[in-house]
Amino acid sequence: MPHNVTTLSKRQVAQAVATLALSAGVLLPASGSASAAIQAHAATTTVAGQVAAPSPAAQTPYDRTATQTLDAIVDGNFAAAAAHSDATLRKVLTPEALAGAWKTYQATFGRYRSHGDPKDVAVGEYTVVSVPLRMEREAGEFRVSFHKDGSVAGLWLLKPGVPISPVIRQP
Repeated sequence: MPHNVTTLSKRQVAQAVATLALSAGVLLPASGSASAAIQAHAATTTVAGQVAAPSPAAQTPYDRTATQTLDAIVDGNFAAAAAHSDATLRKVLTPEALAGAWKTYQATFGRYRSHGDPKDVAVGEYTVVSVPLRMEREAGEFRVSFHKDGSVAGLWLLKPGVPISPVIRQP
């Protein structure tokens, strides 16, 4: 029998929402409403061979924050990984929720091995940074979206090649 949401604690609901946002690729903007969202659809590819480390000289500030956040996740420092999150994301993406999402991601893709160069894309008012991941069993992708002020609006742990959708605005 399915669980009734009203029987879950606020913490359990927040963790479930954060895990769903990470696995489904849904971004809640800083405005706090779900009416504007970036959504992604799963796709698959593979990474052949060793992935080179990113070149620090070619990185943007967004790239540096994204790779620092990824490094913190890989190191198990989930509080540091969530440190750049905006107020809305902090409410749902607690360090505990991020730890759970990372554990689930690794159960699917295998342990983290390395990452490739970050790639930036402007999407509406956001800058989205995608970082290819070399995982033990199959390739993955880490994606972070940023506000213009540099705060993190969303995090995703994805299959590689998931398209970045435009921001959807509703009244």
